[in-house]
Amino acid sequence: MLKLIPIALSLTFFLVACAPTQPVTRPDPATDPEIEQIEAMVRGGELEAAAEAWLALAQAQPERAGAFRIRAAEVWLQAGRDDEAAEALAEVEPRRLEPAQAARFNLARAELALNEGDLSTAGWLLAESIDALPETLMMRHQMLDELLGRALDNPARQAFAALETAIAEEDFHPELALALLIEQPLAALRQLLAKHGHRADVSPWLALAVAARSHLLDPTLLEDALIDWEARYPATGYGAWQALTWISLWKQTQALPRHIAVVLPGRSAMSRASEAVRDGIVSAWLDLPPDRRPELSFKYIDEQAGSATAAWFEARESGADFMLGPLERGPVDELAGLPDASLPMLLLNHPTDPSMLAHGSGMVHALGLLPEEEAELAAVHALVQGHERALVLFQDTDWGRRVAESFTKTFELGGGRIMGRTRYAPDQVDHSRMLEVLLQLDQSSQRARQLGQVLNQTLEYEPHRRTDIDLIFLAARAEDGRLIRPQLRFFGAGDVPVLATSQIIAGAPDPGRDEDLDGISLPMAPWFLDFTAQGEQRRRAESIHPHLDNPSLSRLHAIGADAMDLVPWLDLMRADPQLYLAGLSGRFRLPDGRVFERDIPIVRLVDGRATPIQ
Repeated sequence: MLKLIPIALSLTFFLVACAPTQPVTRPDPATDPEIEQIEAMVRGGELEAAAEAWLALAQAQPERAGAFRIRAAEVWLQAGRDDEAAEALAEVEPRRLEPAQAARFNLARAELALNEGDLSTAGWLLAESIDALPETLMMRHQMLDELLGRALDNPARQAFAALETAIAEEDFHPELALALLIEQPLAALRQLLAKHGHRADVSPWLALAVAARSHLLDPTLLEDALIDWEARYPATGYGAWQALTWISLWKQTQALPRHIAVVLPGRSAMSRASEAVRDGIVSAWLDLPPDRRPELSFKYIDEQAGSATAAWFEARESGADFMLGPLERGPVDELAGLPDASLPMLLLNHPTDPSMLAHGSGMVHALGLLPEEEAELAAVHALVQGHERALVLFQDTDWGRRVAESFTKTFELGGGRIMGRTRYAPDQVDHSRMLEVLLQLDQSSQRARQLGQVLNQTLEYEPHRRTDIDLIFLAARAEDGRLIRPQLRFFGAGDVPVLATSQIIAGAPDPGRDEDLDGISLPMAPWFLDFTAQGEQRRRAESIHPHLDNPSLSRLHAIGADAMDLVPWLDLMRADPQLYLAGLSGRFRLPDGRVFERDIPIVRLVDGRATPIQ
């Protein structure tokens, strides 16, 4: 469905450049300056005032009223005021128009019909006007004709037209509205609702489709959205639970591959990681109805170059129609660069260069748990909270440097300033000297000593930390975090907000272990939050899989389950960047159609427990 605003913007140039600067019927020389003044208002963007001026001229000069009203309607359309344009055109008497005026009149009516979604009328009017069209209006006619063509090819518009027809039938059922609209992108549905929300016959069903599509793959929020919809439209007689039941059944109709080949590391050092991913995939597979479970085959590859490519060809020749994996960066890079993507893949890590995926067929996707993503989320949260000046403290490892750099880049991009950066060795236990320098306590002590020398006496003093910061970002592992946080309090920085990534905690928060981390805010996957449905799922899984007491293996188990859950939705997610899946590891979207983007909630540690930040 085309909206008025895009059409008006597309035609702005043509209305100004192609429209005559005077009506077709030549005005008296005395009126030329007034007409030119109105056209100057149009060019200057004073559209509403210009339209009113054209209408005033129509009143003052009845013999040319038709031409002036047509021009007023064009300007109203340019301003996005459909109702006023329709009123101006309704006052025109078509039989009194000359052929060129009639063509212009029909073009304005065609644009109005396009805005209203009346495509058949728009098409008829464009065809009617073509023979008598002046050369100055040919470009405008071409533009409208192209817009009509795009509207006719718009699946959401076609679905809406089918809904209009269905509503007029006596046997219309609300679930038909869902069936027609549920697969349309959320943005298209919102456009339809914005355009037709005033219509009592269609607005409830458009609102239902928007509510369902907004949280389609998020069971908790989907239920809330449908309950809210039912409360807003009680007269429909259709309930939230009926809609939930229909959507649940519809989800079971989504196509799954018949045979999924899973490629995982086979070397001994990665055996536990492979086992964790495998168990996650199988757990999600078992959640499917038995008649929908695809065949799973597991292939374990060594670290030799070419082993991933060989596994890909073997999977294709064995009849697999989808591949999950590999997990490690080297094999992922190997497959991301394949020129032939006839076997769709969901890679379980990001390639070194994600742009490699842009050169393929679009059937290769990448999913991963990058710590840099969490650092970016922490930086965005800091900016939203109004923080402007940060210290960055990071572990002196490749991991720590990458996390610190990701936070720094995002924070500075948003207008924040990094007031200081320092690193620490992973095996360092006492961070006192480092923190004294970072917090400038050493400078405070030096100033006190210098003052004592000037006064020639010994002064009693307490060093004070720097006051030019409002945030500390800590890129630290769990063991380091439990040492550094108490030392920050000791040196007088306990009141400075601290942000970190989820690696500051070893898995799910534990009050008996993590009390020293109190006050730290961090992004954390729902899988590790006990107050979420995903957290409850983790606790059940821990009773079945002993290795889930290891945080790294627990993360891999969750991402394996998420990967399996994403498979049936790849096509819809590729077509709609706003469609997300609420997984164990976070909310996943596919904004560029290739690399999954993950969003996770920010929590604060209080008494060793995670509490949501509203």
